Amino acid sequence: MQAVAKPTLRGWWIWAVGGSFYFVAVFHRMALGVAGLTAEQHLHVDKGALASFTALQFLVYLAMQVPAGLAADRIGPRRTLAAGLAFMAVGETLFSLAHGLGLGLAGRALVGVGDALVFLNILRLTHAWFPPRMGALLATMTGMVGALGQLIGTVPLQWSLDHLGWSATFAGSAAITAALIFVSLAAIRDQPPGVPSHASHEHAPVLATLRDAWRRPGTRHGFWVHLGLFAPFQVIGALWGVPFLVQGEGFSKGTAATYLLVLVAAFAASGPLVGALAGHEVRRQNRVVLVLGITLLVPWTAILLWPGGHVPHALLLAGFVICGATAPAGMVAFDIGRRENPPLAAGSATALVNCGGFLGGVVCLELVGLLLGSGDPSGSRFQHALLPMLVLSLLALTQSVRLSRHRGRIADAAGDGVPPDEAPVTSANAA
Repeated sequence: MQAVAKPTLRGWWIWAVGGSFYFVAVFHRMALGVAGLTAEQHLHVDKGALASFTALQFLVYLAMQVPAGLAADRIGPRRTLAAGLAFMAVGETLFSLAHGLGLGLAGRALVGVGDALVFLNILRLTHAWFPPRMGALLATMTGMVGALGQLIGTVPLQWSLDHLGWSATFAGSAAITAALIFVSLAAIRDQPPGVPSHASHEHAPVLATLRDAWRRPGTRHGFWVHLGLFAPFQVIGALWGVPFLVQGEGFSKGTAATYLLVLVAAFAASGPLVGALAGHEVRRQNRVVLVLGITLLVPWTAILLWPGGHVPHALLLAGFVICGATAPAGMVAFDIGRRENPPLAAGSATALVNCGGFLGGVVCLELVGLLLGSGDPSGSRFQHALLPMLVLSLLALTQSVRLSRHRGRIADAAGDGVPPDEAPVTSANAA
């Protein structure tokens, strides 16, 4: 596929429409961050079962990453995005009708399927409609739009649940999502005029495509960056941040929702800045993600190891702000992975990178639920339960340091502007 020399007005319009879909997808994905305590009462479940709602949604999302990436490459974003919106609309409708575990789990699973089909296909559109040098910036800008969707899932969602009720809140969001299906089919075009469609290209076998993508150091580096910097944002923002503050630290629901709003606002505000700082040059990207990885670990190490279980409010606020502000580096991970892969495999490589944050998220969500159990947790118990998040981020940072060196050596040998499909692959680097 021929790279676009410069962005066009139509390209920006298509990105904006796609961004609105991601806005809605993230709202659905992260709604239990505020609605979790209400869900316990409405669905009559304990904390272990509550964790299963979000973990199942993320697990389905994770399982769908490779099919979603292949669909982006082989079917095209227009139809795949419409399918994703349809799955989310049906899932949210079921969730609005749920009064117990079974229907609630079915609804969240379908939301996970639809959510998985959205982000990768928006990135696929940016690859088709914009020049490669804008990859990191557009990825973080798309993440910023998603963060705005999560903002609606904080204080406004709590207000809606309090005043409109469970069924009306989630049925209304399902109706909006269903309407967007027609917008996708009418407004989205997979590539600029004159460029052959995805289906007209000859694709390598699926397993060969995935194996080749994973062997490239940039794909694996993107995987670990996404795991280390985006998984904590998912764990805190999607489920455990509000219960930690309310039940562990004694905050009111309203104050806890405000902290969650601060977390998401920090993500939205820092996204374009992180994308601009990371740029497109290999060593610059390496430095940015490493510095942000260390920056995330410092406050959360202090929070989770603070003695006595009563963490100072200023430290908690700093931890939430930094968790949000560093998470956009997880969006830079997609450009790290994409740039070392040929254009026709960009969706598959992005899917493998995206597995990092959601694999880490699923593991942490379940471990936290298991460690908390069914009792009424104290602050120190919550601290201990959240420690797996810290361990995974430290492991990811270690792997990121190692793979940064590999990518730096490749850039020195081949030149940083090497086209993605000419980036060398060596079995010695595969791990």
